[in-house]
Amino acid sequence: MEEVRGGLPKGFVPYTLYSMIVNGEEVGRLTLRHGSDDECYYDGHIGYTVFEEYRGHHYSYEGCLLLKKIVDCDHLIVTCDPKNSASQKIIQRLGCDYIETRTIPKNMKNFFARDEFEKEIYIWKIR
Repeated sequence: MEEVRGGLPKGFVPYTLYSMIVNGEEVGRLTLRHGSDDECYYDGHIGYTVFEEYRGHHYSYEGCLLLKKIVDCDHLIVTCDPKNSASQKIIQRLGCDYIETRTIPKNMKNFFARDEFEKEIYIWKIR
């Protein structure tokens, strides 16, 4: 676990980075962003990545369930690119409710990959 609180670029919120460890191997990472719904609306409160050689084992889903046990709020915003079917499956499996699909504002575009233009936005009610 690594907490990142200070020295962040403008527009970034503090976050905690968690390593996902399975059988002593790091298989991926989860990011929990500590911002308001508005601050995390396009990138979500949760970010996850599983290293390519470990994909297909539901590690992001399981990691999100572990995060659910430690967060102190009643919901989290979760987002994904409309073309990211793997992330969509995780979001559906978590039982998140679809809010809308929005174009990433121009003033936030530099925070996202060049080929990302829209985000599907969901709310995950955890309490």
